[in-house]
Amino acid sequence: MTTKPTLIIYGATSFTAKQLLVYLDTHHDGDQFEFILAGRNQSRLAAANAKLRTSREIIACQLDDEEGVTNLVAKGDVVVNLAGPFRWHNAEALIRECVRTGKHYVDLTGESSWLATDIIPVYNDLAIGSGSCIVPSCGFDSVPSDLTLWQALKTLQSTYPTLTFAQSKSLFSLKGASMSGGTVQSMYSVAELPKDQRRSGEYDLIPKVEGKSKPKSTIPKISYELKIPNEPLKFGSFFFMYPYNRTIIRRSQYLSTLSSSRSIASSTSTSTSTSSENEPIHHDENGSGAGSMQYEESMNFRKGKIGSSLITLTLFFAFGLFYSSKIIRKLFSYILPAAGTGASEEDLFKASYIVENVSTSTPLPNGKVVKVLTTFKAKGDPGYLSTCYLLAESALSLVLPPPEGTSFPPLYKKGGLLTPSTAMGGVLVERLIKSGKVEIESRIIYSEEDKKDL
Repeated sequence: MTTKPTLIIYGATSFTAKQLLVYLDTHHDGDQFEFILAGRNQSRLAAANAKLRTSREIIACQLDDEEGVTNLVAKGDVVVNLAGPFRWHNAEALIRECVRTGKHYVDLTGESSWLATDIIPVYNDLAIGSGSCIVPSCGFDSVPSDLTLWQALKTLQSTYPTLTFAQSKSLFSLKGASMSGGTVQSMYSVAELPKDQRRSGEYDLIPKVEGKSKPKSTIPKISYELKIPNEPLKFGSFFFMYPYNRTIIRRSQYLSTLSSSRSIASSTSTSTSTSSENEPIHHDENGSGAGSMQYEESMNFRKGKIGSSLITLTLFFAFGLFYSSKIIRKLFSYILPAAGTGASEEDLFKASYIVENVSTSTPLPNGKVVKVLTTFKAKGDPGYLSTCYLLAESALSLVLPPPEGTSFPPLYKKGGLLTPSTAMGGVLVERLIKSGKVEIESRIIYSEEDKKDL
C-alpha cells in the first residue's frame, strides 16, 4: 500500500478528464503522489488507463452504492470529482463520505443553488468537525476570479494593511476558447429546476447574519468599462459566468471576515482560529458578513462600447429563451456542445485567456484611494484544458507540502465548505505559477498626482 498522498479522480472517462490524467501522469511532482482512476464503467476506465505512461489503479463505483463509495474514498486523500452536473450525478455521496472521514474534496461545479440548499447548510459544520476541506469550483469557474482578487488584496495590504477594497472590476479576454459541454449540462440542470430553486443570487452562499439583511444582488449592466493607466479605455459585455463567479467571491469575502475576527463559523456554530500573518483579509464594514465592496466581471469582445452593448443584449435574449421553455432548450441542444464532446486537441492548446482586474481601495485618512492592477494569464482552452490545470493543482495543493515561502490559510487547518482562495491561497498561486501554465502579476498603480499625495 502506498504511503504517498493519493488523488481519486472520479469521472475519469469524461472528455475533460482526458487532459487531466495526462497532466497528472507527466507532472513534475509525479514522484510525490499517486492517483486512482474511478468512475462508473470498468471497461472505459481500463481504456483510459491504457493511454497513460504509468498504469494506475482503477475502481468502478456507482455513487448510489454506499459501501462502494466508502471503500473508494478510503483509498485516497482527496477526491477530484469531474462527474457533473453535480446535483444530478450524486456528488453529495462523495462529499458526505469525505466529510465523515476527514478527506478533502474538489470539483468543477458551477451550481450555486445546489451548494446553497443541499451542501453548505448540511456539511459545513460537519467538515469543520472532521477537518475536511470541501472546495467546490476549482476550475475556470471560479479559480481565476477568486485568486485574482485574493492576489490584488494581498498586494494592497502589503503596503496599506488597514485598507480593503471598495470596488473591484475584472475583464476576461478569451482567445480561441470554446464552450464546455459540462458547462452546458450545468445550465440544463439548473433550467430544469422549479423557478423558485434556480438560485443565482450574489449572496446565496453566505448565511444571513442575525439582525442584518443580505445586500441585494448587483443588476448586470448592458456594457462595462475598465480603465488601466496609460492604456485605451476597454469595454466589456456581460460575462455568462459572472452570476456564478460572484457567489464564490462573496463566500470568500465572508470566510475571510471570519478569519480576521479569529473565528471560523457557519450558520449554526463557531470555533476559534488563528489568522496567518500574511493572509489578505477582507473587512466587513457593514456587519452583514459580505462587506460593501462592489464587484463586477465582463468579457472583452473588442467591439467598443456600442458593440459590447449589442452583444450583451443578444446574450440576454438567448439566455432568456433558453430558460423559458423546454422546447427552446431542445432546439439549443442541436447547436450547443454535448457532454463528453469538445474541441480538437490542437485547438485546446492554441487557446488562452487573460483576466485584467483593477481594484480600488477604501479611502486613506487624507481621502485618497489606492488602485491595484492584477493580471491572471493562462494557457489552454479555459473550459477544457486550463480548467484541468487549475483543478489538478488545487487537489495537489491540499495534499502536498506547500511550496517554499508559502503557507496554508488558517481555514485550511480547520476545514469546512471553503473556496479556492480561503482553502489554499498563496499555496495554489505558487503552484500554478511553478506549473508554467499560469502567470499572475499584481502591482499598485499610481497617477502622477497620487504619487505626490500617497
